[in-house]
Amino acid sequence: MPLNIPLRVRNLVRRYATTDPYRIAKDMRCEVMLAPLPDHINGMWRRILRRKYIFINDRLEEWQQTAVLCHELGHILMHPGYCAYSLHNISYSRTRYEDEADAFAARLMAYRYDESEIYVGRFLSESWIK
Repeated sequence: MPLNIPLRVRNLVRRYATTDPYRIAKDMRCEVMLAPLPDHINGMWRRILRRKYIFINDRLEEWQQTAVLCHELGHILMHPGYCAYSLHNISYSRTRYEDEADAFAARLMAYRYDESEIYVGRFLSESWIK
């Protein structure tokens, strides 16, 4: 059954009364941490001792870090049992779950950034670490 991602994002924004993904993460009790991850990993989320942690590659630009955060929030909300790294340009990592999280991130990012959803989606699917 396909997910209605625009509706999920709209409901999330209404529920937390903000479009700021960092505040949403905090309100969801997710700890967001910038970390020196390998170049091929943009981010990931893990549940450790019943707490949720989102790790984001600290070498990404600010808007890219925000896009990765939105992507990981999409996984937490839509795929709570799914665990995979957000990998840099690795085609075998592309799954329906990754595509849904990318669409979720692009939609949530559209509230705060001027970048088009296509541009954000392209970064999430291909990555660009400088």
